[in-house]
Amino acid sequence: MAEINSLFMDAAEKEAAILGHGFLYKFLDEGRMRSNFCVLTDKRVYVRGLYLHNTYRAYRLKKGESTLDVRDIISSGFSTTRLGIVLALELLFVVLLSIATAFFLHFVEIVDHLYFGWDSIIWACSILLAVGLVAAPIYFFSTPFKIFVIEYAGGKIAFLAFDYLEDDFRTFQRELYRARDAFAPCAPRQIEAAEQAESQGPEDDKIQKL
Repeated sequence: MAEINSLFMDAAEKEAAILGHGFLYKFLDEGRMRSNFCVLTDKRVYVRGLYLHNTYRAYRLKKGESTLDVRDIISSGFSTTRLGIVLALELLFVVLLSIATAFFLHFVEIVDHLYFGWDSIIWACSILLAVGLVAAPIYFFSTPFKIFVIEYAGGKIAFLAFDYLEDDFRTFQRELYRARDAFAPCAPRQIEAAEQAESQGPEDDKIQKL
């Protein structure tokens, strides 16, 4: 199996956390992205496959590769969103279901020698279509998708939360903040120690001069 290090831009990078272990190793074995996976190192975040990308305050499905520098990441956490393509699919399903119901009733009419009449069939399917066209948007707006968001300087990348266990996201988030904090210029204690050393420096020079 190909090494995971082949994904890294720097050979010295160290793996910190992975979202989607199974999809990652399948990609390394077969070279095909069947779903998304995300690899965190001490320097970068590597995203491969199908993921959500925020553009113009809305999330869009995107398939491909994306690499983020850890130092550019602003925040991460859980949120919710709605995908327009899901509403379109729901409405399409309602329309197709109504058409299929019309043909089914006509089939039953022929086989069982029952007579509904096309007027009755069309009327029944119209009611089904009307109910579906009302119910689909209500369901769409009342049940948003839970997502895990990584916000960086140029936008946001997100993953559907039901793709992985929540504990995996928590572990990934914890390691992400550790990696990001390592790029901080100085930790508070380091800053305090530097200030103390600077203030004591002149006194030491005076002692040596005496």
